[in-house]
Amino acid sequence: MSVEFEKQGRVAVVTIDRPQSMNAIDLNTHLAFQEIWPRINQDDEIHVVVLTGAGNKAFCSGADIGTFLPYLRERALKEVDDGDFCGINRGSPTTKPIIAAINGLAYAGGLEIALACDLRIAVDYAKFALPEPRWGVIAGAGGVTRLSRVIPTALATQMVLTGEPISAERALAEGLVSELTTSENLLPRAMEIAASITKNGPLAVRASLQVIRRGADCGLDAALELERTAFRRILLSEDFKEGIAAFTEKREPAYKGQ
Repeated sequence: MSVEFEKQGRVAVVTIDRPQSMNAIDLNTHLAFQEIWPRINQDDEIHVVVLTGAGNKAFCSGADIGTFLPYLRERALKEVDDGDFCGINRGSPTTKPIIAAINGLAYAGGLEIALACDLRIAVDYAKFALPEPRWGVIAGAGGVTRLSRVIPTALATQMVLTGEPISAERALAEGLVSELTTSENLLPRAMEIAASITKNGPLAVRASLQVIRRGADCGLDAALELERTAFRRILLSEDFKEGIAAFTEKREPAYKGQ
């Protein structure tokens, strides 16, 4: 399998497993992602996703230049729009939080996959780039659009137009990633963050995430209304009652997502 899927409690660990090709995306990998996201969405036991790459050199180097990009060109010549690259560039692929554990370089489509995640942590030797213009093409799977929403516009524009990479330290300073760690600690740290999320009320987590995602696309007033609507809805939930009861009784809550 070019993409490995494993459930660890309430966490789904998804691994791009083509280390011999720097975890480049070929057609089989692309199709595997198309199957995995619905599987995650339909499984109520999964609360958080951790996405990483196999090995310690690359999270993902992007689309396989030798096989997948020619395939996309042929589809474009036939005017077939199936450009939902790995399920990430028609909005978020899941309502559940996605943590990218970036274990090396994240180039081209690899950076675009990372940008589609909600949280990003990386090894301290990671590098990030959108080199597509060097191949005469645009970063068309959300890279151009998402990068400028995550880091300052000036740096995003420079990366998009030059194709030059930035270091892990620069990525941390500019907010592209929230933490840097060692290769050995990367997945354990990602799982630690995931565990912290799974302790919280799932309705509250998903509602908060929805406000963050949708609020970024609208003005302040509209975003605040999204937040108020979500707040009122959660106040009526059984999870809210359980959370208050657990706090009062000094015990761990037993949320049911209701």
